[in-house]
Amino acid sequence: MSEAVHECTQQKRAELRRQARVLTSGVFGMSGDAELSQIVEQVATETGFPFSAVSIVDRTTLWLAVAYGFDPREFTRPDSFCDAAIGVRNYAPLCVPDAWSEPRFKFAPAVIEMNVRAYFAAPLVTSDGFALGTLCLLDQKPRTVGAEELELLRSLASKAVAVIEREPNALAYAKYAIAELTTRIRFAIADKNDAEVAVLDEELRRLEAKLKTEWG
Repeated sequence: MSEAVHECTQQKRAELRRQARVLTSGVFGMSGDAELSQIVEQVATETGFPFSAVSIVDRTTLWLAVAYGFDPREFTRPDSFCDAAIGVRNYAPLCVPDAWSEPRFKFAPAVIEMNVRAYFAAPLVTSDGFALGTLCLLDQKPRTVGAEELELLRSLASKAVAVIEREPNALAYAKYAIAELTTRIRFAIADKNDAEVAVLDEELRRLEAKLKTEWG
């Protein structure tokens, strides 16, 4: 196996694990969560942005757990700001002062649907190193942010992760997560995708072992 092929395979497995962690985190049961709502309001008001959100990057969509300045919604993942943000090296913030000046974002879903021009985001990185999504700031006009604002964004992103990672969230959502992982494994088996089966099965066993410990 060439080095390039090996790296591609590793990236695919890492993304499968990331998607599984999104599912098992329990965040999908946190729509409208009060603490996350406070975080997005704080980051928007303290930086002067009209819009902010906790965006979760699933397999094909971006799901907004909470939003400030607009109603939470879903966006398609391809070409999106948040998809790019979780892939930034070392999980550094993604800064887009003007999407119209960057070809890769000119047709981003938020640009098309909300006329977003400026986007700044810090990834929501779990304690074991997986980016679930982002805490993001959006504006309909071009703008920049300073170092202090970026540090606030990073700090509040860490706070949002701490809220998401609380055990009750994952436990409350565990039955759904197990059912969904099982379904994905069945589809992977049908597609004869052994690599995907192995990754998803490992994640399922990890969750079941965790639940056995919690529930006795």
